[in-house]
Amino acid sequence: MTFRKYLVLSLLFLVFWAATDVAAQNNKAPALAGRVQDAETRITLPGATLVLSLDGAQIAGEISNSAGAYTFPDLPPNTYILTTSFIGYEPRVDTLELPRIKLHDVLLQPTRTFLEEVLVETQRADENRFVAGLSIIKPGDLSRVPMPDVSYDLAGYLVTLPGVVSTGDRGGQLFIRGGTPTQNLVLVDGMRVFQPFHIVGFYSAFPADIISYADVYAGGFSARYGGRISSVIDIKTVNGNKEKLTYSASIAPFLSGFNISIPVRPGDTSLIISARESIIDRVSPAVLGQDLPFRFGDRYVKLHSYLNQTSSMTFTALTTSDEGNLGIGSSGGEDAFRKSTWKNKAFGGKYTYIPEESAVMTELSVYYSSLESRYRPTENEIRTSDVSDLNMNIGFAYLLGPTQIHFGIFGNTNFFDYKLGSLGTEGKSGVTSVGSFIEGQFSIGNVLRVEPGIRLEIFSRGLHNTVGPRARIIYLPRGTGSHHQFSLAGGVYYQQIVGLNNEQDVSDVFTVWSASPSNTPVPKAVHLIAGWKGRPRPWLELTLEGYRKNLSDLSFPVFGDAINKVAEFSKVDGFAQGVDAKIEVTTQDLFLSLTFSHSRVEYQRKAQLATGVFRPNFGSASRLEALTFNPPHDRREQINAMAQYRFGSNKASIRWQFGSGLPFTQVNGYYTDLASSLDPNNQNYVTASGATNVSRSQLYGSRLPTYHRLDITLERSFSIKGASITAMAGVINVYDRNNIFEYNVFSGGRVDQLPIIPSLGIRVDVK
Repeated sequence: MTFRKYLVLSLLFLVFWAATDVAAQNNKAPALAGRVQDAETRITLPGATLVLSLDGAQIAGEISNSAGAYTFPDLPPNTYILTTSFIGYEPRVDTLELPRIKLHDVLLQPTRTFLEEVLVETQRADENRFVAGLSIIKPGDLSRVPMPDVSYDLAGYLVTLPGVVSTGDRGGQLFIRGGTPTQNLVLVDGMRVFQPFHIVGFYSAFPADIISYADVYAGGFSARYGGRISSVIDIKTVNGNKEKLTYSASIAPFLSGFNISIPVRPGDTSLIISARESIIDRVSPAVLGQDLPFRFGDRYVKLHSYLNQTSSMTFTALTTSDEGNLGIGSSGGEDAFRKSTWKNKAFGGKYTYIPEESAVMTELSVYYSSLESRYRPTENEIRTSDVSDLNMNIGFAYLLGPTQIHFGIFGNTNFFDYKLGSLGTEGKSGVTSVGSFIEGQFSIGNVLRVEPGIRLEIFSRGLHNTVGPRARIIYLPRGTGSHHQFSLAGGVYYQQIVGLNNEQDVSDVFTVWSASPSNTPVPKAVHLIAGWKGRPRPWLELTLEGYRKNLSDLSFPVFGDAINKVAEFSKVDGFAQGVDAKIEVTTQDLFLSLTFSHSRVEYQRKAQLATGVFRPNFGSASRLEALTFNPPHDRREQINAMAQYRFGSNKASIRWQFGSGLPFTQVNGYYTDLASSLDPNNQNYVTASGATNVSRSQLYGSRLPTYHRLDITLERSFSIKGASITAMAGVINVYDRNNIFEYNVFSGGRVDQLPIIPSLGIRVDVK
């Protein structure tokens, strides 16, 4: 029996197995569901305790999830008492008659004593209010995306967002609305992570188990964020269970791991430990009949403690490791393995203080992070890049119901060390920035919310101090219950860190982190985003956003004829603009999502004097000619379609991705430069071999083929003696599309994305 026939039969069996209890689910008893919210601000309250009683006896308990939502399934008709409590709020008791009442939102009144870190959550926009450029991701969202394992991950969901461009399922790079990976600010509990995505693009350093929520700003982010000019991915992690031990474990061919939450000191101190490790490189020969030489993993630790009723301390540490063969060797076999690696380290702590007598929150934080990258395009050639970051912040938040004012001061230091091969450019440098910000949130009635802000920052590499005004406006025509919401966002952003890529690489596998050139203007971006969200039916949501990012003073490397030799840094301006549309259908059992993005990214280089030696298409040796080109992340069209259907304790998910071709620079060939061997001062000119140079075509003048892929998964959940078990079966790249990933210009070999891959997985949760 062929592999594909075996695969099809296996999937048919799984469909039959998963459907065994569909009929039973058609007779479900009434359920009670809703959300827990702040009665004044309508901010959702994750972690609230809900107890359901019948005839004076407690029959069920529930904790609201990260979206503040709760559900009590399978309740027979009767009159129930629902008691809801949350630290910092007055308890509430409701009498509910089922099935007449099935949806019930609980509104809690805040007290004047702030004991929990819940007020940190109130810094976010209410999830029911649409903010242009912002996507709020909850752990439940991640489970909608088909994955080759059963643990779910942030990366798999991010690539479904409109405006997010991925190079594919290898390489670990994301481009957000025209920005490069080095222009994305990724934070986990305030720590910066330079390369948060693993070598296999399904995975990041952030499994669903550790995520409380993630705010993804595709642009127009507020003044508290700085140092990047494109986007922000701000991840907040969960605190551990402070009452009892809970743990989970999963195993699958791609990635296996565990998560454990320990009440170190019951009631006030918890410890979370999460660890994952891939095994695909060890099982792929037997399962697929070919090697997938990738190995990656991550480890995460968080200690959270309430020091007393008004203060808390958090310590967080994260490490990641990735290694694999991203190219093709000329000899094949074991000689083909050229290990490329990157390693992240991040750790630090935060102290939070909320006095009982006032609504002022103070935060002190110190974090350190680093990234070590090693890339081998050939067996004897290696490129290296090291970067580190030390960040210190003091922040104050004045929380006055719907009105909030945030103020902070900060300092940041980065160090860089890179080398582009044995004969390539190398450099060491360091940069520092200090500054402050202030921003507010003000409501005008129930229809308008204004969020102005300004960020003042001094860069060690810049010619002048920078001032970055920013603002967001949310308009609700009919107040909180509006079916249509409008939003504007914009601002001015600066970044003195640049990312360098070699144009002879077909993909951006390797990026050098470096400081922008000294005594030049700091790279700058101006954002403007306008958006609309409509909900014509309770189950239907429509979103439409248009954006424009004007970019200036970007540092762009100009490579000379010598391989890996940066001859000059040219200054380029440019823009990124586009339209993103999204349609979502959500019912009790069905979820459908369709996103479409149309965009354009263009860089312009004015004529400039030059000091290096350049190839013909860059002009003469003394001058760089004016040039307009599309950078390698200019994907014009992108489509993501997802569907998930729940039937009983089963779940079927499907996703299709499509992306138009990305630009790259064609290499015409290589030649020997005899200039050095013919130098009269060279005594060995008769036998000297000269230097190997490269001839390139027009800068990013060609495009790769389109990228598309179909993934499906089936899951079934059941319980055994206090443990919840989930089994998964799926297929990645169902129709085995040969999507190109890289073309090795040294060996002439093509590297494709992942082939068709079947996967099985199982997960056990004990709580």
